[in-house]
Amino acid sequence: MTLRGYWMLTSDDRLMHFHDAVSEMFIDLTTRPVAIATTRDGQGCLVLESNGHIQGFGTARVLGDLRALNLVAPPVDIVASPTGVGYWVIDLEGSVFSFGNAAFLDGVPQVAERSASAVRIEPTSSSDGYWIVDARGGVHTFGTASFHGALADQQSVEAVRIVDFAAEANGRGYLFLDCDGRVYTAGEVDYFGSPADLGRVDAVGLINRPGGYLVVDARGAVTAFGDVANLGSPVGSGVTVLAVG
Repeated sequence: MTLRGYWMLTSDDRLMHFHDAVSEMFIDLTTRPVAIATTRDGQGCLVLESNGHIQGFGTARVLGDLRALNLVAPPVDIVASPTGVGYWVIDLEGSVFSFGNAAFLDGVPQVAERSASAVRIEPTSSSDGYWIVDARGGVHTFGTASFHGALADQQSVEAVRIVDFAAEANGRGYLFLDCDGRVYTAGEVDYFGSPADLGRVDAVGLINRPGGYLVVDARGAVTAFGDVANLGSPVGSGVTVLAVG
């Protein structure tokens, strides 16, 4: 299933869905939001808060959250299962919490003694594997997720802070996005450019689609690369984009 649309959460607690038309709703958050995730049909969105609370909107189903757990590290990302009803959440140390049909395949603490702060979990298209990526572009693979290199294999990463990551649907490559709007590739994936080619931006999200990708910055501006459509954005409305899905 190829999803055309995307979701954004803004600083005025507005959840916006950009598809054939633009829809929005104001949501009641209990704590600071940290990430959102699009459901497999594209019509639902999960919102993860800093206390582990998860809310679902549209077709998204909430199957549990982290509030009852004695968390060692704060949650940082959530992603929905591409093949069923479920989702994964990771914390700053790369520990994985699975809900519904999302399979638990270990986390970073089970395979590495130390790593940089985890920022993103990305499942394979078949849901039987996932990548966990840290702030310096380190990549840990689980299940059927293939390793195509880490950002440290390409360059010095001391000054790099990765904010998003996306894998190709075929699993043969992936993309990194850093906080300055630079896009990096690894494996068999096409590079179409990045906003940083025209000047630094405060990047917050990367939306990968067949034939191209979109980069979203904190102002809400969406920059399209390759053969992929920009379906709209909140740029110019005076809000900050906090999360993209």
